[in-house]
Amino acid sequence: MRPLLVMALVAAVGCGAQQGAGLAPSAPASAAGSAGATTVAAAKAAAPRAACDYHVSAPPEPPYVVRVTARCEGGGVNGFASTEARAAPFVATQRATAPAAIHAATASAPGVAELTYTVDLDRMASREDDIDVARRFGSSLVAPGSSFLLRPQPEVDDVPISVHFDAPGIESGLRRSGDAYTILSHELRVATFTTFGAREARDLSIAGANVRLVLLDGPLDLTTDELARWVANAAQGVAAFFQRPPASRTLVVLGPLSGRHGIPFGKMLPATAPGVIVLLGEHTGPRELTDDWVLVHELFHAGTPSFVGEGKWYDEGLATYFEPLIRARLGWRSEADVWREFLTNMPRGLDAMTRRGLEHPERYPDMYWGGGLFCLLADVRARKLSRGVVGLEDGLRAVLAAGGAASELWSLAHVTEVTDRALGAPILAELEASHSNAGFPVDLDELFASLGVSLDRKGELHFDNATPLVRLRHALVYGPPIAVASAPH
Repeated sequence: MRPLLVMALVAAVGCGAQQGAGLAPSAPASAAGSAGATTVAAAKAAAPRAACDYHVSAPPEPPYVVRVTARCEGGGVNGFASTEARAAPFVATQRATAPAAIHAATASAPGVAELTYTVDLDRMASREDDIDVARRFGSSLVAPGSSFLLRPQPEVDDVPISVHFDAPGIESGLRRSGDAYTILSHELRVATFTTFGAREARDLSIAGANVRLVLLDGPLDLTTDELARWVANAAQGVAAFFQRPPASRTLVVLGPLSGRHGIPFGKMLPATAPGVIVLLGEHTGPRELTDDWVLVHELFHAGTPSFVGEGKWYDEGLATYFEPLIRARLGWRSEADVWREFLTNMPRGLDAMTRRGLEHPERYPDMYWGGGLFCLLADVRARKLSRGVVGLEDGLRAVLAAGGAASELWSLAHVTEVTDRALGAPILAELEASHSNAGFPVDLDELFASLGVSLDRKGELHFDNATPLVRLRHALVYGPPIAVASAPH
């Protein structure tokens, strides 16, 4: 990740049970001005280098009061501050049991700063009941690293931190390095999920990468094998789409919801390796798993870079557009299902595309379906120019091959440059010029007519196989074939 600007990162993605229902888009973050960012970054780069070791322990069962010993050498570290503001009231040290903005460190030796503190995650979960802070599932608990890992002060963007979990039963989505997990101080704000007291954990081998599946405590009608097969197949579908796993290791957490059906919510956090949590109703059945979009949508995000102050519509638009295509390639949806969804929902993105511009969303559909419509237009243009051979997905693969995964912060301009180079034409650049910061007309009816898809007044889907782009229609949905994982390992 690029230092400094990640502090405003809004790439962590949460999805509700229905795209467009009940969720307001996050307010766009404001990136620092280039001159100011350069000055501050240069000053921080010149600061003495620090390195920190955090040792984290917690009881194997509730109440989960996490104990952390943080030790930093060099760099003038003299204190630690809460990363998540809502976590501050639950942090205690020997010196202060009341909330404090910064907890002073002890200078145990020249150039060494230490602090031992506790974070009462159970009380935090009781008050907040929010996966962005802390949430209990039966006797298990999940919290992002930002809730219990304090930031070294004064703040320097690139302080490397090694995190050691010194107790059993803790599962983390942070990147492994030997017997520790690693993160840079500026990444703490988007540090991924950690679980305490998981009911069961299982490793799934997907195209040479590892998916760590963690089941939190709670009743579920589905067996662990059924859930593992669903997660493995979804991860395999995403890996096949990108022609490589988006990450070498991904944490997938399933949180049971008593008495519920279906999948009401999911979220991905990117640093330092992606972690996904999916809330799963107790009485969810096998068909409901493959009929739902949340897991594939969140896993897809792992393969695209994060943005700050721009491009949120493109990030969400990509996942909104390609998720149903990936599930079709997995055999979980039919081609008719995909076009019915697009015909129904793409018009919800017209307002942003034609009136305000995609960088100025006012409603949930502006970002998700405005971005999805942008991706459909780009994909159609790429397929037309290449006679069906090259699609927008080839541009995404080029971005990932260049290092543009979710753990990395890219500018939209850089993504556009790499993507258009792979597509062989300035497709994204031209569409962005028309729709990013201002509206421009889109004849969506004509586009669907040329593809030979339509809905009648009763909502029935009809295919017309005598239209100009009918040969591209199948390529848009299926692209290259995808092999389905037969069983988890």
